[in-house]
Amino acid sequence: MNGNGRLGEAEYRDLVARIQATVAAQVPPGASVLIVSKGDASLLEMPGRTALHFPQDGSGGYAGHHPRDGAAATAELEQRRRAGAEYLVLPATARWWLQFYDDFALHLASHGEIVADLPDTCVIYSLGPRLASAPGAPAIERPQASAEQIRDYLENLITIGQRLVVLEAVDGLVAALAALRPVRLRTGDREGSADRTLAELRLLAEDGADYLVVPRSSDEWLDSRADLFAEIENNCRKIAEQRHLCRVFDLDGLKEIA
Repeated sequence: MNGNGRLGEAEYRDLVARIQATVAAQVPPGASVLIVSKGDASLLEMPGRTALHFPQDGSGGYAGHHPRDGAAATAELEQRRRAGAEYLVLPATARWWLQFYDDFALHLASHGEIVADLPDTCVIYSLGPRLASAPGAPAIERPQASAEQIRDYLENLITIGQRLVVLEAVDGLVAALAALRPVRLRTGDREGSADRTLAELRLLAEDGADYLVVPRSSDEWLDSRADLFAEIENNCRKIAEQRHLCRVFDLDGLKEIA
């Protein structure tokens, strides 16, 4: 970074490469992605996805300026979402939007969903609606991924040497992820099992564990234990979520209160 706080050319190229890799890992092929690009066409090079400038002019090119305020940013975001945009990418160099455009940040928090938050790379929001099943409707089976898919995803997301804790509700997953040297966080159905799980997780965080991985096979168990789920969500920043694979939480927050 140079003296005025801006990235040098090599640093910026590295940032673009990291953003492209993160989008490839987090956003499904075929998706339409808005990128706060400041007009840089290289940020639109997202193979297999339709990447668009945000904000835009009437022809779909970069608008040439930032939104005048949060209301304008929100209005355009909703316009692009209705036109088919599914994700929004805020590069690390544009994180200031979330402080400067507070109305826009609040809209994203209440209507979007973070699928990746890597401070030195980008934040990715899903713009799709949060759907709930109607009363009496049949339950929708969540798609399940193989252990190999989860392993490949985590290998691309996590730096070598960082320690993982895996919430395992289905036997065998931790063994299948052995190459990542994860620690198993056991679940249970007995009374008090959620409290024991949280206590164990805090001890692991204090001992140096970096991330908690919640595979989709553990969603039902965790979602049914509201107090434990709230403790994790309130204290552990979610850095990634892939709908058919897993959620990943940073355990730094638990280390601070352990």
